[in-house]
Amino acid sequence: MKYTYALLAIAIISSGVFFACKNDTASKIEVADETTIAGNLNLQVDATVQPIVEDVLAVFKSVYPKAHILQVNRSESDIVNAIMRDSSAVVVLTRELAENEKAHFDKFNIKPRITHFATDALALITNKSTTDTVVNLEDVYKVMRGEEAATVKKLVFDNPNSSALQMLMKNAGVTKIPANAVYSLNNTQEVIKFVLQNAGTIGVVGVNWLVQPPQELVEDVANLTVLGVDNVKINKGRKKYFKPSQSNISTGFYPLTRKLYLLNYQGRPGLGMGFANYINAPEGQRIILKSGLLPVEIPPREIEVRNEL
Repeated sequence: MKYTYALLAIAIISSGVFFACKNDTASKIEVADETTIAGNLNLQVDATVQPIVEDVLAVFKSVYPKAHILQVNRSESDIVNAIMRDSSAVVVLTRELAENEKAHFDKFNIKPRITHFATDALALITNKSTTDTVVNLEDVYKVMRGEEAATVKKLVFDNPNSSALQMLMKNAGVTKIPANAVYSLNNTQEVIKFVLQNAGTIGVVGVNWLVQPPQELVEDVANLTVLGVDNVKINKGRKKYFKPSQSNISTGFYPLTRKLYLLNYQGRPGLGMGFANYINAPEGQRIILKSGLLPVEIPPREIEVRNEL
């Protein structure tokens, strides 16, 4: 009997060791299967810059068909929370993490790979039936502070946790959304629809949504007016207004710009590194240039010289 129990105990221990080794081996194989150009990855993206990441990612996956990257578009707040919970390792944001957010990773000595790949702009849009074509930025900030403004009556954002809303709150020096005149919907598509149906409303959207809108929004975008915005930092004497064109983003004339970053917390060579390398390479930067945003580096143009006509 004792001999039987001993054999049974040995069998249980052996099976436990076997399954533990099997699981450990499977985990190692899963990691080993991911490279910089192959494998599976969930990429969380700030929804205000959704179109440009979709464009670059589509080309990247066509070049590397074994790279299975799922783009998940979310608000800035949701993405930052996902990073802090370690439920997301590679993300696209319009800012780097704040010092208090970085402290979470400093405790574990985790150093992210941060790639600045473009500069974006927030566009202020209105219905074409509105006679105004320009807006004073200080009036926008007044509304954000809950004050009355001459040229701005109502502001509409894509999400209460949106990076666009957070940027204007920071610029206006407020920490809470005012009770009146500032509204948040569910996404950029709803902002565009709302502005079209409500004259006098100003929507705040990422400029890439207007330069390269999804097919279902092309007609709607054509019926919008992009407002010119003054820049008090450079206006000397006569006031000038600037629209979020690529040249005005580049020169700094347009005041509502922000950098785009890919933050990689994988801690090893993987698809996050591969996509970051691609979006910062001439191929990726050329896609960004065509999107209306400002690439970090202007990709070189290749000119073919013919000896004969």
